[in-house]
Amino acid sequence: MPFRVEIRTAFGSGRFRCQRCGSCCHHRRPDDFDDLIPPERMAEFLERSNLIYLTEKDIDKISRRTGLEADEFVDTLYEDKKGSVRVEDGGKVVILDLPVMRSRDVDGACVFFRDGKGCAIYPVRPAACRLFPFVVVERSGPSGGIVLEIGYNPTCPGMGGGKEPDRRRLEKLVAGQFAERMETVGSQVQRLRIEGKIHPDARIYRTMPGKKGRPL
Repeated sequence: MPFRVEIRTAFGSGRFRCQRCGSCCHHRRPDDFDDLIPPERMAEFLERSNLIYLTEKDIDKISRRTGLEADEFVDTLYEDKKGSVRVEDGGKVVILDLPVMRSRDVDGACVFFRDGKGCAIYPVRPAACRLFPFVVVERSGPSGGIVLEIGYNPTCPGMGGGKEPDRRRLEKLVAGQFAERMETVGSQVQRLRIEGKIHPDARIYRTMPGKKGRPL
């Protein structure tokens, strides 16, 4: 069934100037969250973490650029590195295992971050990196729709200076990222709903991959 998707900006001027500090390339996985993030804590998790979510297109472009297989730079909680949907508890629990960029064990930095040199895949960096420090929180809209709310990560030291962002560009990036996700994970959810495998009142969780065995 079609549903309405609305994109909103939820920040003031949002002035930003990149400080080339690399803080956005060091991923935070707050230790008071479990591997599965419940829906009521998702907004809090996105505000306190800065994991780089990957689309299937991101993964394919990086693989072609670097010659690496997905499992060499992608983190997921389960085995499928392109993103998967798991249904548990008789359809009452739906788990979205969305792929994120892998971090180095030693310091939590992105595997493509080079000290003193920055991003080794900058020309094909993921859409989430192109958006940062602006981040997206998905909220429930009227009549079962979805609101994609664009905010910003308050921990970024570049916020407050520089130019105001091009809101139209941000909205276009967010819309493209969401559309790609719907083509993969979203299509799986839709198929499972049609097959009656997802309960109408199911709780939808997201995973926090890469937490175990990795320093924060």
